[in-house]
Amino acid sequence: MKKMLIKIYRKLPLSFRKKIKNLLKKDTNKDRLTIDDIVKKSQKYDIVSFDIFDTLITRCIYEPDDAFKILGNLIKDEKFIEKRKNSEQHAREKLGHDVNLDEIYDEYMIENNLSKEETDKMKSNEINLEKDLLVPRRDMCTLLQELKKKNKKVILVSDMYLPKKVIVDILNNCGYKDLYDALYLSCDVNKRKDSKTMWTFLKKIHPKEKILHLGDNDLSDVQYPKEFGIDTLKIYSSKELLSKCSLYPSLEGLINERTLSDSILLGLVFNNKIFNSPFADLSIDSLENFAYSFHAPITTEFLKFVIDSEKNNLLFLAREGYYFCKLYKEYCKLNKIEEKDYYYFLASRKATNTATINGEDDVYKLLNNDYNGSIHNFVSKNFNIDIEENYEISLPQDYDKAYVTIKKYIKEIMKSVKSEKRCYIKYIKELIPNYKKEELNVVDLGYSGSIQYNLSKLLDKHVIGYYLTNSDSVKKYYSDSKLNFYFDINDDKEFEKIYHYSLILEYFLTAPYGQLQRFIETKKGVKPEYNEETLDETKKASLKDIYDSIIEYFKDINRLEKYLQYYPSKRLLCRIYVAMVESGIISTSVKDKFDFTDAYCSDSVRNVFKIISRY
Repeated sequence: MKKMLIKIYRKLPLSFRKKIKNLLKKDTNKDRLTIDDIVKKSQKYDIVSFDIFDTLITRCIYEPDDAFKILGNLIKDEKFIEKRKNSEQHAREKLGHDVNLDEIYDEYMIENNLSKEETDKMKSNEINLEKDLLVPRRDMCTLLQELKKKNKKVILVSDMYLPKKVIVDILNNCGYKDLYDALYLSCDVNKRKDSKTMWTFLKKIHPKEKILHLGDNDLSDVQYPKEFGIDTLKIYSSKELLSKCSLYPSLEGLINERTLSDSILLGLVFNNKIFNSPFADLSIDSLENFAYSFHAPITTEFLKFVIDSEKNNLLFLAREGYYFCKLYKEYCKLNKIEEKDYYYFLASRKATNTATINGEDDVYKLLNNDYNGSIHNFVSKNFNIDIEENYEISLPQDYDKAYVTIKKYIKEIMKSVKSEKRCYIKYIKELIPNYKKEELNVVDLGYSGSIQYNLSKLLDKHVIGYYLTNSDSVKKYYSDSKLNFYFDINDDKEFEKIYHYSLILEYFLTAPYGQLQRFIETKKGVKPEYNEETLDETKKASLKDIYDSIIEYFKDINRLEKYLQYYPSKRLLCRIYVAMVESGIISTSVKDKFDFTDAYCSDSVRNVFKIISRY
């Protein structure tokens, strides 16, 4: 069998064989070291030297030059990057040494006929942006901590125009305070790594000490120091690790077409999270990193979509709405946005389907929905009726068989249905007393508008819907019913993948109690009844991790929105979302956390990634 498969494989076109190899290969950082490896190796040296940018710290943008483009956007000057680079080059030529930021902006002021006040403001913007963009490479911080425990002398070297005080502030903010003994910047000592003068400078200061240098640049950090008897270790930048992983081919085209918001998205996801560590294998092996990179960007942009609508009476549908409400409140608070009237609105397919039944034909239509389990549970969950029969069914395939049983109990079913309808309307009236006159706006992941359809039918009025995405079959109770989709598959067919992998989002967007079954009357008003379902402690912890990661993402983009309006492109958001699932980059240990129960469709616990065939 194996020989036969090899023969078939060899007959395939070369391009197709390459695709198969790419699909089967496991991403791996073959040259990766560990912190312990480096600490052990360092014992043979008197001094350990480190590059700074992209080695110890990294920017939350894709390319360093994108920072200049952001500054250009801030001052509404598309040519700022060209002017800024020219000023740096001209200042260097005039002064005959490696220039600092003050000298660059002195030249910029002359060349662009600006006042000192205008120039100082631009210079201040550049420094502040750098501080807001830069984050530590956390494992490198840990490495320096371990070296200091061993009393190892650590020095930092960088080709950099930012003032030494600014670099010290940045390093302190990133956790490197007291973790190094000396700092050498090209603009301070007038020596550069890329011209090799920094290495002669260091050897002159430390003529007898053995030095080990670590950095990301193949020439200035790896090759050149060796010419001066300095041993080196390559530290991969986050960007280089991204280029080596299986995500990259599907992202490359969109990366090259990136907007400034896209650059920040790429920086946050890859530099700040997935490939923050140079020692990482090329996989997503923590729920925190996965949630920050997969759940947070999509959820954030959908919430902004809802907020930008400026609609009142937002009905965040259960159970997804449980966390949407919390996130909506947090996002508005963080960004100082006035909250609209919003509600965690109890709804489910089961509860709304039953409450909108007007006759026996509507009961039988439910047999066309997907369901796998026993007929006993189906009747009990849909109509709160206890029946004798208890055989297994798979709907809609077993429609005829189930129909016979349903018909037998139809009178009891209709009595129960009328009670549920009456109670549901009472619940809505208690929640929104003026609901008949108010515009109601449903907020949900999607996908076919079933609950919006049912609410329009139940209340006999237009209800507007805001959804993450749509399926290829959308229900409208009125021909002009308004359904708004952030990822509309009619705009781009690729957005269909958002729907395909939506169960990964639904795992998080749930509530700490079961699915709504119906409302019952009590002396204190109507009361919801839920399906029996409890969250175990492991899942509770996972949901908290995901929630905390999304809040962290909120804070990270909030820090940068003073420089530009952050609206990453939908195509890049979608491509990252899809590529993470389809590339196999998510570790099994993370996938194993995604178990869930949907009692309306099945009686058993299932794993999200197994359902979508991406385990």
